[in-house]
Parts: sequence; structure tokens; C-alpha cells
Amino acid sequence: MLAENEEPSKYVFESSHMLTVMAAVELAGSDTFSAPSLMEATGFPQSTDNALLTGLKRAGLVRRTGDAGSARTAHYERAIHPAWEFARRLEANAQSRSVG
Repeated sequence: MLAENEEPSKYVFESSHMLTVMAAVELAGSDTFSAPSLMEATGFPQSTDNALLTGLKRAGLVRRTGDAGSARTAHYERAIHPAWEFARRLEANAQSRSVG
């Protein structure tokens, strides 16, 4: 999930990084994730991930689970929504365009 996501992300989400964040959430291997794990997956600064995570919460695509975990870190849950499948396909298309 590198710069090849930036152009389609900006066109569709009006954010160069939203597609990368959505792909990281989608590829987390679970429906739940933490903000630190998202930051590790994207490589973006915490402020960037937090701003985009706030947008996903406002859109109803993620929600806090209430589970603070062992390190008192907030955990989030991905909502069931077709936007995730769309983001996964858009990200895959961006990846394939950068390869070939």
C-alpha cells in the first residue's frame, strides 16, 4: 500500500491516504484493530491515522468496541458495509496498475 493508492484515493475519497487506511483495516485479518496497529500498518503519523479514523467513525464504517485491551489502547471494529469491498477492489486495481 504505497503511493500508487494516492491518486485513486484522492479522486474517490478526497484524501490521498484514505484508501491506504481502509486497505490496512480491511487486511488486518480481523474485524477489530487498534489505532497503534493501524499506524504500524500504514506508516503514517498518528495524527494522519487519527484524522482518517475519525472520518471512518463519522461515516459509520468503524466504531469503538469499548475494549481498552491490556495497554488501555482503544480498539475499533469494522462495520459490515459494501464500502470495504469497494476499497479492497480499488486498492487491488491501484496495485495492479503500478505493476503492469
